[in-house]
Amino acid sequence: MIKKKLSEKNVEKFLLENPDFFINNSQLLNKLSFPSEKIHKKQTKIISYKDWIIQSLKIKQKSIIDNAKYNFFTQKKVLECSLKILKTEELKKFLNFLCYECPGIFDLEVINIISCDKNFTQKFNLIFKEEKIISQVFDCNKYLILDAVDENLNLFSDFDSKIYSNAIFSLDIEILNSPMLLVYGSKDNHFLSNKAFDLIFYLSKVIEKKLIDLV
Repeated sequence: MIKKKLSEKNVEKFLLENPDFFINNSQLLNKLSFPSEKIHKKQTKIISYKDWIIQSLKIKQKSIIDNAKYNFFTQKKVLECSLKILKTEELKKFLNFLCYECPGIFDLEVINIISCDKNFTQKFNLIFKEEKIISQVFDCNKYLILDAVDENLNLFSDFDSKIYSNAIFSLDIEILNSPMLLVYGSKDNHFLSNKAFDLIFYLSKVIEKKLIDLV
């Protein structure tokens, strides 16, 4: 019995570590026995393999449809927002639109710029943080991060709402000759997946280009 239990655990461990095993060895499925609805009618904890497959496919299909729908509406918002940004010719109007109107468009709590230039942040009501704080996140390759908020950095400490997840884009260092971050903040798990990563990256590049043109 002990040997059997150990063997079952090893099999389970192997399958979990190799989720594509049956895809790569599909011929084995014909040699295995799976729960049958007819045989196990009285055992409520048993579900048939066919039902499990159908349910799994339904869940995957729903996830694909939900993601496609989300990306469609997000893409529409990003394109409309990008057009407004590109048409704006004054820095103050551009930053006001970015920080005060864009969060509502994307159902976010925060869209803002973090800089260590105190004069610049005070003049346009942006977020000031010491350069040593910004440098912990800043990437000169203009990288985009989607993750849970790092409480140790206190990037969103100036806001009343609790920010749970964020997207952080490292802006071109030559804009102010110092590291700057474009941040998107959400009070839920909005940025805990790579959903719409490309769209956020695209919008960030549009914003960066406008900053380069106007600053």
